[in-house]
Amino acid sequence: MPDPAQGMIRVDVVVRDKSGNPVAGLKQQDFMLRDNAQPGKIVSFQAFDGMTAKPDTPVEVILVIDTVNLLSEQVSAAKSAVEKLLRANHGHLAQPVSVFLLSPAVLSSTLAPSIDGDTLADQVARGTDLPVVRPTVVLQPGQTYRVTGGSPAMTPEGKANRISLNALGSIVIEERRKPGRKLLFWIGPGWPVDSGGCDASFDSVTEFSTRIREARITIWSATAWPFGEQGFFYQDLLGPVKSAKDVKAAHLALAVLATQSGGGVLNAAGDLGRRIDEQIQQANAFYTLTFDPPRTQEVDEYHGLEVAVAEPGMTARTSAVYYDEPTYHDQPSSAQRVTVAQLEQMLETARVSGDKEVAEKLSGVDLTERMSSANLRSWSARLPGRRSRAALVAVADRSVFLSPPPSEIPGAAQLDWVAQRRMISRTLEYLNKTMLKLPDFSATRTTIQYDEPERKDPQLWKTVAMDQSLHATKTSKTTVLFRDGKEVTDAVPELAWLTPKIDPGKERKLGVQGRLLDTQGTFGPILAMAFAGAANIKSEFVFSHWEQGTDTPLAVFRYAVPLEASEFQVGFCCLADPDGTIVFRKRTGYHGEIAIDPATGAILRLTVIADLEPSLPMLMTNIMVEYGPVIIGGKTYIGPARSVSISRQRTVTILNEWGESFGVYGRFETILNDVAFGEYHVFRSESRMLPGYSPVPD
Repeated sequence: MPDPAQGMIRVDVVVRDKSGNPVAGLKQQDFMLRDNAQPGKIVSFQAFDGMTAKPDTPVEVILVIDTVNLLSEQVSAAKSAVEKLLRANHGHLAQPVSVFLLSPAVLSSTLAPSIDGDTLADQVARGTDLPVVRPTVVLQPGQTYRVTGGSPAMTPEGKANRISLNALGSIVIEERRKPGRKLLFWIGPGWPVDSGGCDASFDSVTEFSTRIREARITIWSATAWPFGEQGFFYQDLLGPVKSAKDVKAAHLALAVLATQSGGGVLNAAGDLGRRIDEQIQQANAFYTLTFDPPRTQEVDEYHGLEVAVAEPGMTARTSAVYYDEPTYHDQPSSAQRVTVAQLEQMLETARVSGDKEVAEKLSGVDLTERMSSANLRSWSARLPGRRSRAALVAVADRSVFLSPPPSEIPGAAQLDWVAQRRMISRTLEYLNKTMLKLPDFSATRTTIQYDEPERKDPQLWKTVAMDQSLHATKTSKTTVLFRDGKEVTDAVPELAWLTPKIDPGKERKLGVQGRLLDTQGTFGPILAMAFAGAANIKSEFVFSHWEQGTDTPLAVFRYAVPLEASEFQVGFCCLADPDGTIVFRKRTGYHGEIAIDPATGAILRLTVIADLEPSLPMLMTNIMVEYGPVIIGGKTYIGPARSVSISRQRTVTILNEWGESFGVYGRFETILNDVAFGEYHVFRSESRMLPGYSPVPD
């Protein structure tokens, strides 16, 4: 679950002194963050030294033996070096280790990260028994490897590049699903990117950069052999890659990717295992910083990243690049903001227009004040057709959590403390007697779901939509039972109160998940929850103002329930990590308003607004319920007449890269449910004896 106390971009930083030794014990104030050469704000800071301060998840070490880009004798030497490294110290490893073996046919690996070096070494020695992670590029009949100029290559041209980059991408996505920092040692010189077959696109550069950073992987190119024909000056390729015109095939070279991840080329000449072991022994001394990227309207906006240490003679290594996206922040709507009076004037001038034209005009406005249910009914009756009426409902429903226009706030006197206590006593009596004495009944719940316009192109998941208008997309009718003071539906109780979830009837069209919005407890439970929470000694409950109800002025009280006194739970499906299947659940504080009939104490309007931290993938979760007289079994009661539920959270897009599927966050979207209740009936079970019944003999 995302931590709201942390920033959106996370980087791991290693600090070394002049002798190359890791430096521990630094504080946040010792670090300076520069983003595109501008000072950046560190949102959260953690320091680890491996002794008194250890990360929750141990640093994982990943060893990749690259048999695709090494000669046969070099492969044997690499395996021997890895086995020697694993068996050192009697096979007791300082960090959990995974070993991958890359061959022309498959990418295989040891069963799981382990600190049992002898067992891992035995698996490496056997080699062919390692479980297959995924196939690599399959050679067609007649296609074989060839060796030229002392280094391997393949026919047809470029197969080594595709095999190697697909394997690296697959490892990165698998590690992205795991928490914690990782050190990846690619044992081999890397792949011959200049030989063709390398997807040297801007999208490939940004994807590798982003997914490596998200997986918290630091890459080291580790080899004890000369680079041969691949020994180019990779330092010349570490400059900004801002667009497709800047991209070269060599930007996907191992040395370049490794250096930009905070690692680099490990000079392991003479003793490969020893140089790798030096890095492993220092793995637990590092710092983790988070920060928020600036807002941008540009997709894949390049940002050079630098972390400096104030202490002279110390150097810091971390991810050198990240790409900012418009979807990292929610964007304001382009809708015109109008008052209720201005909207009424707009509707008057549009009376001669057609249904489609009025609907389009309404989809481009947002209210700054609350539209009353009475106005909604009155204005809707004057509109020319179904589309314009649905558009007016969307405008009205988005406004239900706002204050009413000043003209709808009576100039009644403030309630003194005695009058407030008298009114609250009536409300408590109403809840304890009237609500608890409701008969068992059934009612129909008609729900119309409103969504933002659908994005047709999945490649636009990094972009934001200024058009945040809502349009009716689904209608459902459900029978709700109220039995023994409890609401009974077929919903899942663990996701109680307000839960956007995956629509099981909608496939992942174009890789974007469809969602439904499910609200529970609209009858008695939400009233009891809100009033009980507001009555808690830790909560606030104060008279706010009078506002005009349908027949009489209503006394409006404002309340705020902190997290420690709350039973309100929100959630949605699903988080992007690891693959768009993990449900987000969170108990939150909440606040809102309770509108009370001063004569009877009946609650006629209730709002519940979740207190969500700004860095969560869910920005807004609100419920409004209006109550009115309903007839059940020939008697009049107060029951739900209408409700509005609204949620705004990140979308999740499923990407397919390097033979792997994984979830990523896209833009924010709003889902709204407009709910009407009706057809109230007493719910009884009856039994009677039928004449002519004869008992069955034993």
